[in-house]
Amino acid sequence: MDSGELLTLLRVELSDDTSPPLVVDSVVVGFIDDAQKQFCRWTYGIEDARSFTLSLVNTAEWYAINARVLKIRSAYNATTGSDVPLIALEKMGVHGMSFRGAVGPVTALITGMEKGMLRAYPYPNQAQTINLNTFRLPVTIEAGDELEVSEQHHPHLLMWAKHRYYGVQDSEVYDKRKSADFREAFRMYCAEAKSEQDRLNRPVSTVTYGGI
Repeated sequence: MDSGELLTLLRVELSDDTSPPLVVDSVVVGFIDDAQKQFCRWTYGIEDARSFTLSLVNTAEWYAINARVLKIRSAYNATTGSDVPLIALEKMGVHGMSFRGAVGPVTALITGMEKGMLRAYPYPNQAQTINLNTFRLPVTIEAGDELEVSEQHHPHLLMWAKHRYYGVQDSEVYDKRKSADFREAFRMYCAEAKSEQDRLNRPVSTVTYGGI
């Protein structure tokens, strides 16, 4: 489904298909857009290994993470293909790393030092491009745009859209109880979807049988 088809379905389910509607199309499409983004925040997000890179230069060690990135799964040098480990600040000592003036080709990216930022290690002495393998938020959609989450989830996004709809401060629309109920139903669906993703992503274990 695209956002226009979901908009039509939502209006039918809400019995808000009169002209003019109680809540205008642009606002309701915004609710659908928000629903897709909330689904990604409460699950894992969109798998993406192509959209985000870091262009390292020899004059900077701090690099901003794109706001749409929910999690960096891995990183690698775009030229050599070699992995660039993501090391948490608290684990630097375990790896024998410290910021004491070391300079050279970047061999790791340090996380957790500042929100939304990565710090290169060591201090870069040459330009490098690092490709990021990520989970991300979807792009913002408008009327008629395709959604990025799998189609099986599309009808369930309407629970969040209804939560937002019934939260509109209008005497003909506002319903605090319904808004809260749809929010909880959506939260529970996201939890189930995340559990399913966990099962699908869990490494397959092998069982070895010993001889008799």
